[in-house]
Amino acid sequence: MPSLKDTVLFIEDDDLAGSFFKEEFERNLQSLIHQPGFSGVRAILIGRFQKGSKMTREILTKIIETKRELVGIPVIGNVDFGHTNPLITFPIGGTVRIDTNTNNANITILQH
Repeated sequence: MPSLKDTVLFIEDDDLAGSFFKEEFERNLQSLIHQPGFSGVRAILIGRFQKGSKMTREILTKIIETKRELVGIPVIGNVDFGHTNPLITFPIGGTVRIDTNTNNANITILQH
């Protein structure tokens, strides 16, 4: 596991868990939170979910709000990467700037 110090995590999931997708996503997120050094995470970007997952903004918000470790960390969902189209490819180790001071979050890829 690489160091999480000063990182922005790009996470995504597919809908292979079927009717247990939401529970599986929440379990995977909680497992990530328990990784050593998670306190070094500066933001989390979540890729747009496949339609088959039936993930809604309300469900995702509820999941995020139950994680006290995420308080104070910007979490941005519905980003164009993962198992959906359109998508971006962002190599591990790139650099990004996130502006959450507006009504809409702005994500700028600085280096990849």
